[in-house]
Amino acid sequence: MSESPIGGLEEFRKLVVARAQKSVEVAPLVKSEAATNVSLVLPFLSILGYDPSNPAQVYPEHHADYADKYPNKVDYAIMHANVPVIAIESKLVNTPLKDHAGQLRSYFHACKTVKLGILTDGLKYEFYADSDAANIMDEVTFLRFDLTKIAKDGIIDDNTLSGIAAIRNGSFNPEDVGAEAKRKMLFDSIVKVIKQFKVDPSDDFIRFILGCTPTGSKIGKMTQKIVDANRDLVRAAMDGFVAQEALARFGYTPKDVVPTQPAAVVVNPPAVGESEAEAALLPTETEAEVLTYARNRLFFLVRNDVLFGEVQKVSYKKTKASFRVFYGTPNAGSLFDFRQQKDGKPTLHFMALEGIEVSYIASPELDDCLLKAFTARVIKAGVAFDTAPVLRTIQGGQATA
Repeated sequence: MSESPIGGLEEFRKLVVARAQKSVEVAPLVKSEAATNVSLVLPFLSILGYDPSNPAQVYPEHHADYADKYPNKVDYAIMHANVPVIAIESKLVNTPLKDHAGQLRSYFHACKTVKLGILTDGLKYEFYADSDAANIMDEVTFLRFDLTKIAKDGIIDDNTLSGIAAIRNGSFNPEDVGAEAKRKMLFDSIVKVIKQFKVDPSDDFIRFILGCTPTGSKIGKMTQKIVDANRDLVRAAMDGFVAQEALARFGYTPKDVVPTQPAAVVVNPPAVGESEAEAALLPTETEAEVLTYARNRLFFLVRNDVLFGEVQKVSYKKTKASFRVFYGTPNAGSLFDFRQQKDGKPTLHFMALEGIEVSYIASPELDDCLLKAFTARVIKAGVAFDTAPVLRTIQGGQATA
């Protein structure tokens, strides 16, 4: 009897993960192709709802010959209405699959009713369709997964799960395979493009993404200098988005995400009374680092959802003579001015704390001033939060000027 896949995707997800773990457990004992089929391939077909003992569902050594002198067969054919619709070619476990698509492609072409080809070694699976031309198997897979990785991670991504679930007994529709294959290949290509933008955002992408933001859209001319200055910021923002989405899937809230990537700074639009020339001044490398450190440290220090959201409003104002980090507005929300002393040592001058001056070196004193100045400005702005901020002790390290 087969293991029925009847139920929702979450129930099926558990079946696939459990099957993956069992397959990895027995794989070292498999020494032949026949053993691969019995111990790995057929049990996998079982969780799809097919009965390996019923040739009306799973037909072993199925033939589709061009002629008597040109025999074509596959290890298994999944049958529907007495005709094969899925062809499965299996190899000894841990055999590289890249050299064995030809045999599956030949059978695929010979059997006009087959709409899906599967190449497997019992652990790795590759799905092929005929999305470009009928009965001509595509050169590339539209779905690939490895039970070894699924077993190791204990999870399976939604895209892979839905692709596997689509071929379950009672769910598989041969006529939908080509369209589904194209959708998944397009999905994969979009993911690759997004990954590329995340690693190395192009100039056009940076201009586009900045132009979509309320602050960036106010920048008059998106010069190459502005694009270059914000390249790391865009990259870091995408890293932060991915991190937040990943943590959200495990029930964490955004306050648990502490940015780890150094960020450049968006050039702010001119404030009232401020010239375009002043507004376009970019921070030096050290000034940008000071802002990044202050924001990232505040993300770490605050333990309140409201305060965490308010950290996003920390920005900077640069003139020819000064560099100020502020919350909300440059004057009423000033947190500190960054100063370079005559001896070269950098300090932070906290106007919000009656002009206290602290060395720019990672320390409990600097943490205390940052948190107090920030919360004082948030309270002054009329933002209410229920719990008092809690200072967390710094864990070593030193800021580099």
